[in-house]
Amino acid sequence: MVPLLFGVTCLTFALLVLAPGDPVTFLVPPEQRGQADLGVLRHQLGLDRPLPVQYVSMMRDLFSGRLRAFGDRRPTVQRVGEALPVTLILTLTSLAMTALLASPVAVLSALRPYSLLDHAATALSLAGISLPTFWFALLLIFIFTDRLGVLPGSGIRPVGTSGYAPGVIWPYLVLPTIVQALGILPVLVRYARSSLLDTLSQDFVRVARSKGLATPAVLVRHVMRNALLPVVTVTALLIPFLLSGSVVLETIFALPGLGRLAVSAALERDYPIVLTSTTAAGILVIVSNLAADLGYFYLDPRLRDG
Repeated sequence: MVPLLFGVTCLTFALLVLAPGDPVTFLVPPEQRGQADLGVLRHQLGLDRPLPVQYVSMMRDLFSGRLRAFGDRRPTVQRVGEALPVTLILTLTSLAMTALLASPVAVLSALRPYSLLDHAATALSLAGISLPTFWFALLLIFIFTDRLGVLPGSGIRPVGTSGYAPGVIWPYLVLPTIVQALGILPVLVRYARSSLLDTLSQDFVRVARSKGLATPAVLVRHVMRNALLPVVTVTALLIPFLLSGSVVLETIFALPGLGRLAVSAALERDYPIVLTSTTAAGILVIVSNLAADLGYFYLDPRLRDG
């Protein structure tokens, strides 16, 4: 985990310094650049030091909580801490909605393969994969916000309020959650269906049915636990997709999340914020992979016995 996180931060810093644009030019308005001493400002920010020294200094300050943004000079940990809850809430609600929808669809498709229901699920899955996320988000905003006026199309809470009380923020999460959930739903349905079909053809399932067990009992006791193993892996692999997709959604729905913060900081060449947000996203991905490994350990008794 540590070498992986080190590689992510090194690559992020390298891309930042190789990208065109000087961070100092974004901090000084064009009409004042003749008056300001750009060299002094660059020295104050530490940008005149060798690149390896800049990287080590930023990472040391990051993990000690002293790293500050170039723009407002606030601690980057504080800036990311304010944006991270929005991204986490959106990711968790999207995963929950996906799991609730994918499970019954995959089970029905696997129990009746190549039926009309299965073909309909396959067609909808292909449509969901092909559907542009930004177009679908704008379409929902046009229908439910502009035309019907039943759901807000921007922000995370009403103006003048704070916190993340579920009763306050849920209307603002409906549209982005639907868009993000439908983006990953087809993938999860197809993997779950294939895994269920493979498990249903195993000998132990035929033995369970020969004993007179009903189909629901066979599914719950024998099929689901074995079929969930590849689904757990796919779910863990979807976490990076959700984090990258949140950049588009947070921009369209004006959500003050981690993705929107990282994009705005990258456009302004604010290295500390980009490094902090990338490190936070990398930790989330690593933790999700660790959770998938622990899920395997729980679901597969062969690992525990070994």
